[in-house]
Amino acid sequence: MENKFEIWNKNSSGILLEEPLLLSACKAGLFGSVFYYSEGCVCKALFTYLCGKPDGRFFEEHPELFYGNWLVCMSTEWESFIKMQHIQVAFRRELMSPLCTESQKQLKPLPEGYSISPFTQEIFEAHPFDHGKNYKDFLDFSKTSVGAAVLYSGKVVAAASSFLTYKSHVELDISTEPEHQKRGLADHCTAEVMRQCCKKKLTMHWDAQNPISASLAKSHGFHTSTEYAVYCL
Repeated sequence: MENKFEIWNKNSSGILLEEPLLLSACKAGLFGSVFYYSEGCVCKALFTYLCGKPDGRFFEEHPELFYGNWLVCMSTEWESFIKMQHIQVAFRRELMSPLCTESQKQLKPLPEGYSISPFTQEIFEAHPFDHGKNYKDFLDFSKTSVGAAVLYSGKVVAAASSFLTYKSHVELDISTEPEHQKRGLADHCTAEVMRQCCKKKLTMHWDAQNPISASLAKSHGFHTSTEYAVYCL
């Protein structure tokens, strides 16, 4: 998948109204770090989620939590506060409604020379595109997670797997080598991990970083739950 971001250029609010899986796992102490203050907290979990009401003093005393990070406002108060700062750029993302079902998309066969495989121990331990690094070992991954890889000449050139697992819910992560894009590899990986999720009764979460990702998700049966802005100071 191409790594192109869409700029947030709306006048409407860009707050995230629904708690994403990454934030839920962070609050539960399973991923990332939580920094509490009197009227809220800042959760660093890949993104930096700003929860509750802003505290100007906390903001000034901890610039490392805000500058150079991807900020997601979980309240109107935080969004108003962030908009008073010097915003370098704001990106638009789409949070999909979670699903636990197989894909109904009709796929074309993989191009000649490509093959697809569930994550084996060998694939997992190679951590292609850093997939699987949030699981302690292959046994843990195989029990609680899903993964699929497309191989070409024995090398993993595309992969989809759960970034993390929390209470029978998984966060999807998809990667494709640039020179192998636009060949339907992400489609095959997506369909395979959705099949695995359905078999294991895991609910898949999809946070689309760009229109390409959102289009891929929708083609497999996902629907946009909400859109939101990611701010960079």
